[in-house]
Amino acid sequence: MAIRVFRELKRFLPLSRQASLIAFLVPRRFWFRCALVASRWQGGLVTAMGGNGALTELLMREHWLHELTKHNAFSIPWRLHGYELLDEYLRKGPVMFYSTHLAMSDMPLRVFIEKGNRPPVPVASPGRISDKDRYRVPGFGKTIPALPPAGYVLARMRTLLRRGDSIACLAERELFAVELSSNPMRLAGRMGVPVFFALGELAPDGVVDVTFQPAPHPYCESEDAVAENLSVLRGFNDRILRSVGVVVPNADGSLQPTRADLPAQLAASAVGAGSRLA
Repeated sequence: MAIRVFRELKRFLPLSRQASLIAFLVPRRFWFRCALVASRWQGGLVTAMGGNGALTELLMREHWLHELTKHNAFSIPWRLHGYELLDEYLRKGPVMFYSTHLAMSDMPLRVFIEKGNRPPVPVASPGRISDKDRYRVPGFGKTIPALPPAGYVLARMRTLLRRGDSIACLAERELFAVELSSNPMRLAGRMGVPVFFALGELAPDGVVDVTFQPAPHPYCESEDAVAENLSVLRGFNDRILRSVGVVVPNADGSLQPTRADLPAQLAASAVGAGSRLA
């Protein structure tokens, strides 16, 4: 019965309409907090129905932020790590940024822009691109140029890098994909462009920790170097999955059991004393 009511509610009041109501009724300075609270409530509802509430909360948080961004800009609190080293590389030329779907991949974009840099060009799926080649960064008032992942995308990426533009791409072609894409790293290696991981994660205090760190082998000088870079990034992504109760195979093929109390812990900590997310 509860599942049926939930589905009917989604049908008559889709997320886009819910976001419109929030945008109309709530001052913009509270929109980020609203996204946290709403996604937490949805996660709790899924948990009550026997599903994975922690994972639902994580995914819905992203949807809320993007829907609210369609209405206006709003603030998102963040803490920055590793920018000094990134700045040293940027003085020499463009950078290839790598992230994953679950690593709040849009937050490094926003922070990078707020630090006064020219935005990197994100390689984004058609569903996230508007007006043919524009990308909407959560909470940011303007769209930025984007590159659809089709039509000789590597050649177009090469052109942008030669022009001096940094590029941001996701390691997976789709959410929860097992295989990580290595071709952009190979391209960066051939062109002498350093690879940086751009990662975001919501802290218990409600602030987004944004980290820029060079890949173990930033210049991807060999296939082994590319493989090790992807392995480190996969480890970060797997840690997020395990934290929300998803069983991820270990390197030896064994499975790490999930902790039954994780969803409740995450639901309790998702809305902290601060306020900021993406």
